[in-house]
Amino acid sequence: MTSFVAERIAPHKKVRRVEFVDAIPKSASGKILRTVLRAREVG
Repeated sequence: MTSFVAERIAPHKKVRRVEFVDAIPKSASGKILRTVLRAREVG
């Protein structure tokens, strides 16, 4: 099944890693703070 998807999807759209977090960081307006998530990955 993964080879079927791999043939049909662009390389930049493939899932490389899955990480589970306890809570998703959000701003006061409710938007997801992607910069905080990326900072967790590095540090």
